Amino acid sequence: MLPLILIVVGVGSMLLGALSLASWLGGKAKWLDAGVYDRQGTSKVDRQFIDLYFIVVVITPLLVGAILIVFALRSLL
Repeated sequence: MLPLILIVVGVGSMLLGALSLASWLGGKAKWLDAGVYDRQGTSKVDRQFIDLYFIVVVITPLLVGAILIVFALRSLL
């Protein structure tokens, strides 16, 4: 039962990451504030925050979802 729950949570997390990526690439998103995806600053700190936001909002859900699915499949086999 636990592997099935992990697969469902992993797929949900990956869908959240994919939707975040699509909204990030599509321009203005309703979920994200302008400070998250479209900072106008050119300083190094501003660019680092853009990278950090991208990692937190897009990469982390995709990676966590993939890891959960792998652990679930590993325990099923």
